[in-house]
Amino acid sequence: MTKFILKWSKYFIFAGIFSMFINILSLTFSVYMLAIYDRVLSSYSMPTLMTITVAAIFALFVDSVLIFLRSRLLVMAGVDIDNSLSSPVFKEMLKDSCSIQKSGYSAGLRDVNILRNYLGGNAIFALFDMPWMPIFLLFVYMVHPKMGMVATGGVVVVFILGITQELLTRKRLEMANNINNAAGNFTSLCLRNSEAVGSMGMLGGVNARWQSLNNQVITLQTKASNAAGVLQAISQSFRTGMQVIIYGVGAYLTLKNECTPGVMIASSIIMGRALAPVDQAMSTWKMTLEARSSYKRLNDLIKKADNRVPMTLPDPVGKLDVEAASLVVNGNYLLRNITFSLAPGEIMGLIGPSGAGKTTLSRVLLGIWPSMGGKVRLDGSDVYTWDQEHLGKFIGYLPQDVELFPGTVSQNIARLGEIDPEAVILAAQKAGVHELIQHFPNGYDTMLGGGPGSVVLSGGQRQRIALARALYGNPRLVVLDEPNSNLDEAGEKALMQTIAILKHEKVTTIIVTHKPSILISVDKILVMQYGQVARFGPRHEIIQIAGQPQAPAPAPPQQAPPVAGGAVKPFGGNGSGGNGGGNPQTGSGNTNKTALPQPLDINKGLVN
Repeated sequence: MTKFILKWSKYFIFAGIFSMFINILSLTFSVYMLAIYDRVLSSYSMPTLMTITVAAIFALFVDSVLIFLRSRLLVMAGVDIDNSLSSPVFKEMLKDSCSIQKSGYSAGLRDVNILRNYLGGNAIFALFDMPWMPIFLLFVYMVHPKMGMVATGGVVVVFILGITQELLTRKRLEMANNINNAAGNFTSLCLRNSEAVGSMGMLGGVNARWQSLNNQVITLQTKASNAAGVLQAISQSFRTGMQVIIYGVGAYLTLKNECTPGVMIASSIIMGRALAPVDQAMSTWKMTLEARSSYKRLNDLIKKADNRVPMTLPDPVGKLDVEAASLVVNGNYLLRNITFSLAPGEIMGLIGPSGAGKTTLSRVLLGIWPSMGGKVRLDGSDVYTWDQEHLGKFIGYLPQDVELFPGTVSQNIARLGEIDPEAVILAAQKAGVHELIQHFPNGYDTMLGGGPGSVVLSGGQRQRIALARALYGNPRLVVLDEPNSNLDEAGEKALMQTIAILKHEKVTTIIVTHKPSILISVDKILVMQYGQVARFGPRHEIIQIAGQPQAPAPAPPQQAPPVAGGAVKPFGGNGSGGNGGGNPQTGSGNTNKTALPQPLDINKGLVN
């Protein structure tokens, strides 16, 4: 965030300069009252009254203009902050979301909005006014030292109350905000899975879980608000009490002929002005804490950003080399020493039981997750260090869980970028979905995404449109993760034709599947087991070998070689975690069993 702060510093510097003049001019009324009591009323001079009145009105006019300019300046700072942070924060949130160890931070844009609103509101003014409190105290000391001592004592007490409020409310409000974010994430998750929640009678349990989180938020916020309310009430009462004390001391000094009534009035006004920023800061302390927490979270997110600018490489042809690729999470192996090569245009089937690491390997091949040992090279260059904006144009990916974005069919196929109608139609034709789209209410202009006027697609229709999205442009490496999981017979025929087109266009293709029927179209097969390569070779050889009894493979070592961050344990296979090789957070899976896949029958599938 340092570079952003330097960029915004001009706003804060000028706001500070304006604040200096604003606070000096705020002494106008107290000086005016001092002159009225000590000069005008004692001399009965009308010219003096007219002169100081005109001067006071002019000073107050200038003060109001400066206050307006400062406000506009800080609003501009808020807009600049939004423009500067929104895009990089959104990108970093997306990167964090697809990283292997997610932070779960999904409120970045809301935090940017909090900062913008904080700067555009009145709460920030107290922070600019408080540094000038010594000016007011100095002026009171110049009027009378004893009055200055009283005013200083009042300021010290108010500061102590402010620090006490910070200690009593900060941690509670931070905890409340964290739990509130968790509740928001839980709500979004429930809405995304509303069909499962509604159909399986989970409404009661889901509502109870949300209510528990919401109650914690309310409890913490209530305790913090109660503490802040008590201290704010004490502070306001103390300010009024200080006005009484300063008037009383002033009257006492006047009776002893140590000062004049004008001094008493002026000192009271100045002390009230000196305490006003502290009182305002206490009343808006919750907003200040939220803004500070937002800044801290954004700073942590920006620190993780990779600001390197990769050198632009030539467009890839599609030669894929995987050299001992490994992936370790929390000391457990998800992938171990994966090695294979594919020439441009070769098609490889990636098979294995659930939890073998097929989806995990797919993400490493695409550069979504980094290989923590070995390399994945596309045309000789490490895919993880490649410029993703450039490489993405030549990558096609069909994930297991297909999501389409709000927008038209053509926008989704064009990857939400600039639409090339010819390329969109060509991709749909390659995916065998062109005729299906033509039967939609508005063809390629049909709205998707669940919004008003959008159509509801079946799982197979979403999968086929997502396949067209993967084929859009000129992809040279295509990874299809369970591409036929939701397809009917016609969809599978279209998929087989798509694979033939990819073969003809020399597009390197990897197909993750549990259905052996699709393996007829592949050139090579890689069989995975427990995050390792069990077999790899031409299709006919793997099928022939898989049909013969095999001696059990030696068990992997139970202790992996040391890597940065500590020793690494082997990661087991048949635990939860889908095709990602188990659960990376819990390390669930069988870490003690190692065996090759069961005999593979091309007609019956992988027997478990």
